[in-house]
Amino acid sequence: MKKSQDNLFYFDVSKNNPEKILDKFYVFDEKNLHLGEYISNTKDVKNILITIRTLQTKNENEEVVDKYFLELSRIMNKFSNCSEFACFINACDSFLDYAKNDIALLKKITNLYFEKRVLNETVPEEWIQAIIDSNAPAKKGKCGENKLLWILGKSGFAEVFSWEDFLKKQKCVAKFSSIFSIKDVRKRLGIKLATKKQDKKLDLIIKFENRIYICEAKHLNTGGGGQDKQISELIEIVSLKEKNKNISYISFLDGVYSNIIIGGADGGGKLIKQRQEIKKYLKKNLSNFWVNTAGFVALFENK
Repeated sequence: MKKSQDNLFYFDVSKNNPEKILDKFYVFDEKNLHLGEYISNTKDVKNILITIRTLQTKNENEEVVDKYFLELSRIMNKFSNCSEFACFINACDSFLDYAKNDIALLKKITNLYFEKRVLNETVPEEWIQAIIDSNAPAKKGKCGENKLLWILGKSGFAEVFSWEDFLKKQKCVAKFSSIFSIKDVRKRLGIKLATKKQDKKLDLIIKFENRIYICEAKHLNTGGGGQDKQISELIEIVSLKEKNKNISYISFLDGVYSNIIIGGADGGGKLIKQRQEIKKYLKKNLSNFWVNTAGFVALFENK
């Protein structure tokens, strides 16, 4: 086992090995496994809408038309989310589950749909998949966490799901959860974990022999207000300090915006300040780390 380096070494490893533009852990390029069910349900929704419009055009009895609205409500489910009609429901400041359970609202939205949109029988597979693809960002919530678990697994860190296993094993990792709650982590590890939000749950607790690493992971591809908030949260993590020198905090940031944060390119006042704060806390808290993918791999690959 190689001797561990100081935290600025791993920061420099991160800086000298920037994030890739495409990271397989955040790419969803395969067709959805349930694409056929989405297509089938979308066809059913369209057929009922066409029937309702036809009956209305013929001035059919309202009771007859209402039966089809009830049928429309019945068949709309999670596989309806990628239909043009479900997207239109969202455009009407509502959402599918609410509209399907309120027949009066469903009728109003349907009539607006007939008035404002084109209704036809075609259901292109590529269109349904495109709508699914547009929701890909919502799937990324746990991708960073899963990526780190994969990296740690390659270095022999077993994921554990109980405190008994965590305390018994020399190399392991656990996710913050109901079992590994903030309260229990503070109590069992004897730490403050003094974030501004006292109940803030981080991502991973990593154990190597008598050392504990508490990790917060984020993935950013663009800058801006929301991203600045997340960078501030990561800076707060490396600012934390415990009396126990065997406790370390890790701020992990991947995505191409990580290259900007720790890179040398010119930036505005806010970016300069963020860089200064990161360096300041790394020098002040020698047990803490700010890393990207390469830095995280280097930190744990020889343990």
